Amino acid sequence: MKTTVILDELSLSEVRPDPIALQYSQLRRDEALGLLSDTSVRWQGRPMPVQNCDPVSVFERDGLSYHRCEATGSLFASPVPCQDALDELARSGAATRLRRDYFAQRFSENQREAIHAPLVRWMGDALDEHGVKGPIAVAMVGNDNTGTALALQDKLAPSRFATVARISGQPVPNADVYTAEDAPKEAFDLIVDCGSLDRVADPLARVQLWWDLLAPGGFLAFTTNTANGLEYQLLGGDAPSFVALDRLTLFTIPAMQSILTDQGFDVEEMSTPGRLDVELMENVLADYKGDDLHFWQFLFKHGSESMKADLQTFLQRHKLSSFARVFARKPR
Repeated sequence: MKTTVILDELSLSEVRPDPIALQYSQLRRDEALGLLSDTSVRWQGRPMPVQNCDPVSVFERDGLSYHRCEATGSLFASPVPCQDALDELARSGAATRLRRDYFAQRFSENQREAIHAPLVRWMGDALDEHGVKGPIAVAMVGNDNTGTALALQDKLAPSRFATVARISGQPVPNADVYTAEDAPKEAFDLIVDCGSLDRVADPLARVQLWWDLLAPGGFLAFTTNTANGLEYQLLGGDAPSFVALDRLTLFTIPAMQSILTDQGFDVEEMSTPGRLDVELMENVLADYKGDDLHFWQFLFKHGSESMKADLQTFLQRHKLSSFARVFARKPR
């Protein structure tokens, strides 16, 4: 199975400026508390979405209780709000409006290109490796507030483009729009899903949706956050990226492999080409007041820039970055 190492000049401040990140996190925390106090919102308990798992309670974040699967290390919240309530926040919540406005109006074209280009190039290269020629039918599943759908249309030039289960995001011209229920089965050659697996109430239902939409022999490309990541392993629920409503489920790499294989997918690539882990941890540990991470504080304070680059490469190569991308195929 392939893995990927990517190092470039993309910086944390370009992707997630501190004022925007802090404002977004606070809005999402407020939304979580709002769900907890709204008596009309249905909450559902759920077992760990990995077979043969014996979960243990580990921490609370933003009012949600988190559990760890001892067998795989995956993290999940239970109970969780029903999907309808999550969709309503994705449609009109204050955090969604902030994110949508930021990416649509304030994000520069160079910044958007830095995010989209590696993702779209990865998909194109993977399709080329499998001998896929000519326009194909593509469906993007889930929300898109960064303009990825437009980049996919531009770079892949699909014969048909559709959005499925998309609640918010920039308008996508010349796209068919479907709910998860009314989308045509086995109609697409490529399914793309950027970051919804960790946000939905039922991630296994999302995996089933991918399977149902794909034609036999079709391909799945998705991204998600993973519990393998250094920040989650060291900081748990205190990690800066751990916003409860955005991290309802954090699978580890072995758990994702198991889930996809159980569904019937052939996994072609599963890698963690995150590029910002070291910079993020360096920023956090500069002000960290605990007494349990002395080694890491020493490393980031006194380590050379080449050492930090080596560490980022190590995390990517050994699937220990917090951002995962997966390329899989539905057998014919």
